Amino acid sequence: MPGLKPMTAHPLRQKLNDEVHSRPSADVHAPMMVTQIAVITGETGADVERALLRDLADTMGAEAPGAFGNHLAIDLGTDEDAIHLVWERHTEFSTYAFSRRCPYGDADGKISDLAAPFATPPLASLPEDWRSRIPGEVLVGINLLALPGNASEIEDRLGEVFGGNKWVGAGMSGGRAAAWTDFMLHEDGLSRIVVANQTLRPGRLGRLVQRLLDVETYRMMALLAFPLARDVTPDLGGIEAELSTLAAETARIQNLEDEQRLLAQLSTLAARAEDLAARTHYRFSAARAYTQLVERRISELDEVKREGVQQIGTFMERRLGPAMRTCTAVADRLEALSARISRASSLLNTRVEVALQEQNQTLLRSMESRTRLQVRLQETVEGLSAVAITYYLVGLIAYVLKALEKAGQPINPTMATGLLAPFVLMGAYVAVRQIRKRVTRSGVADGL
Repeated sequence: MPGLKPMTAHPLRQKLNDEVHSRPSADVHAPMMVTQIAVITGETGADVERALLRDLADTMGAEAPGAFGNHLAIDLGTDEDAIHLVWERHTEFSTYAFSRRCPYGDADGKISDLAAPFATPPLASLPEDWRSRIPGEVLVGINLLALPGNASEIEDRLGEVFGGNKWVGAGMSGGRAAAWTDFMLHEDGLSRIVVANQTLRPGRLGRLVQRLLDVETYRMMALLAFPLARDVTPDLGGIEAELSTLAAETARIQNLEDEQRLLAQLSTLAARAEDLAARTHYRFSAARAYTQLVERRISELDEVKREGVQQIGTFMERRLGPAMRTCTAVADRLEALSARISRASSLLNTRVEVALQEQNQTLLRSMESRTRLQVRLQETVEGLSAVAITYYLVGLIAYVLKALEKAGQPINPTMATGLLAPFVLMGAYVAVRQIRKRVTRSGVADGL
């Protein structure tokens, strides 16, 4: 077959194709104990975790791949007590899932004491030094016990696991299995889930277990936004109150100074609102995404109501739903506040621009009046200049005429001077105007 060899493949083609196979669900053979922890690590530090996983594999006698991406599945050990590790790197957190066949069951997988497996979970078999070097902060810790058997019989014994706590649960996968949890942190610092498998195959049971773990993990990740929402609410209310006060003052503005003062205060409020948005945007956006994942995983559980027990989906709607709606309301308030500040600033800017335009018009009218006055003064000066020039020219002409009279020329200096004076005045006036026009044209040409 010719294949694609003559053509150029996209550099990400293989990576993108393999992405759908990067997180295969593990088969679960009940009875089995699973411990999963979720560690907040931020968006960096994956290389540190990969090195730590290689160290664990070496310590436990396993061989980790030399290079791996954001997912690793490996068996730590080769005997029946081997621990299966699944590590996944997410955007801001990592999950470590350790699973091991439960050693407390009889030949049929039944366990005489349901609390015994929780006393020695898979995580307890890992080196304490290695556990202390896991980077980040643990947010989620879950012990899940998957048992074969009748759901009603296991349900009657849940007090051994949850003590006096009230648990929730339901039939899973259309009633082919069941699961219960109390959503409480027990003395070991981990929550507990019990799964009763009636007819599910290992692959289907593995997917059910993964969905239950995801529900608890994403629930806690979503709730990270709730304390932040409560923390920023007073600041948000304070900014809203100040904005209302400024809006009321806007109607009482009397001069440009008031407008500029209010505009400066609005700019300060806008900066504070943007600071709140920068602090909360990522967390609130992540909470919405995590909530959607919780809802999707719950829908995939295919719950069937069990008599006298609240379903997990109902519990989440009543407990997680209000917290997430609070976060959504705070995010909406913050967005609306930014829009209100923007509108108020735009309105005030418009008023300031109008006031400045009115001032500019007044200034232009004043300049026009002064220009007209200057023109009149120039015309007056031109007339006076022409008279002064005429006076001196006529005087000079009189001297010339008197000299001619003395020389014997038949000239009457006085009469001749009187006749020439109007023409000299007119010439002087025309000459002064021509000089002013040349000066004006030269100034315009030079951009003055």
